[in-house]
Amino acid sequence: MLQDSEGSIIWLEGIIGAGKTTLARKIAETFDVKLLEEPVEANPYLARFYEDPDRWTYPMQIHLLHARYRMQQAAAGLAGIGQSTILDRGLPGDRVFAKMHVHAGAIDSIEWDTYQMAYDSMTQHLPTPSLLIFLMVDPEVAMERVQERARGCETGIDIDYLKRLRDGYFDLMDEIESGQHRWARGIRVVRWPWNSAHLPVGPLFCEIQKHCQLRSR
Repeated sequence: MLQDSEGSIIWLEGIIGAGKTTLARKIAETFDVKLLEEPVEANPYLARFYEDPDRWTYPMQIHLLHARYRMQQAAAGLAGIGQSTILDRGLPGDRVFAKMHVHAGAIDSIEWDTYQMAYDSMTQHLPTPSLLIFLMVDPEVAMERVQERARGCETGIDIDYLKRLRDGYFDLMDEIESGQHRWARGIRVVRWPWNSAHLPVGPLFCEIQKHCQLRSR
């Protein structure tokens, strides 16, 4: 239950296979917050992207950009009526993927300019989350988790892809903490080690209670 009338917004970020969804569900259950999950199964481009990245990278990233925006609009609306939420990745997390594809040549400069124009518009009034939790997971560990869950559309992921993704996320966290994003000024970032899903979560839950004014059930 919240201590005031406005709900908190938590972002949970991490590379593919980091274990975001599992932890997000545990946080949602513990604190009775609304979980807005990453729309993986509803993504019509994902399988096509892994089969033919050169053809489908840009339309997939535009699709995800709009899907994230709708999620964050929903979170802002719920916060306004006192309902706290946790998002399984936010708009800036998706931009990490898009930037990585630019560097790989799968998104060209014109497409990137269009993506960035849409991103800038969407983040003009982006509500600053109360807390951003970044799960620090080694790419090798994430690769094992991806293989264990055996989603058919993820068969094209390799360790180099996950390493580039991790590096992109490190850049994002550094940018946020140094105040380079206007929407992120004042945000609390917690870099949480999550190579083992069996690590105690008590200290993390204390951070959530401290910065989001939430009580456990």
